[in-house]
Amino acid sequence: MRFRFEALLQIHKNKENLLQKQLGDILAHKQTQQNRKDFLKSTRENEIKQVNQRMTQDLNIDTYFLYNMFFEGNHYQNNRQQIIISEIDTRAESKREELVEASRKRRTMEILKERDLKQYKNKLAKMETEAMDEVASNHWSLNS
Repeated sequence: MRFRFEALLQIHKNKENLLQKQLGDILAHKQTQQNRKDFLKSTRENEIKQVNQRMTQDLNIDTYFLYNMFFEGNHYQNNRQQIIISEIDTRAESKREELVEASRKRRTMEILKERDLKQYKNKLAKMETEAMDEVASNHWSLNS
C-alpha cells in the first residue's frame, strides 16, 4: 500500500529541511556579527582604560585628536553592526515563519497519510472478516 500523496509529502519534508538549514545559516551569520560587535565593544573599553591611564601623563593635542577619531570610528562601526544585526533578526523571523508554515503543511500531509493507512487497514480487516464469515458459512452448510 502506497500513500497517494507520498511525493507531495516528500517535497514538504525536503522544503522544511531546506528552510531549517537556511535558518541555521542566518543564525550563524547573526552570531558572527554579534561576535564582531562584542569585539568592537571590548576594544573600545580597552582603549578607554588606556586613555584614562595616559591622562595622568603629559599628552599633547594630537594624541587626544587621535583617540577622538578612534572613538568616533568605533561608535560608527558599533551602530553599523547594530543595524546589520537588526536586519538579520528580521530575516531570521521571516525564515522562522516560513519554517512554521512548511512544518504545518508537512504535518498535515503526515496526518492524511496516517488516515489513509488506517482506512486501508480497516478495509483489509473488513475484507478478512467477510472472507472468514464466508468460510465459516460454507463449513456450517457442509456439516449440516
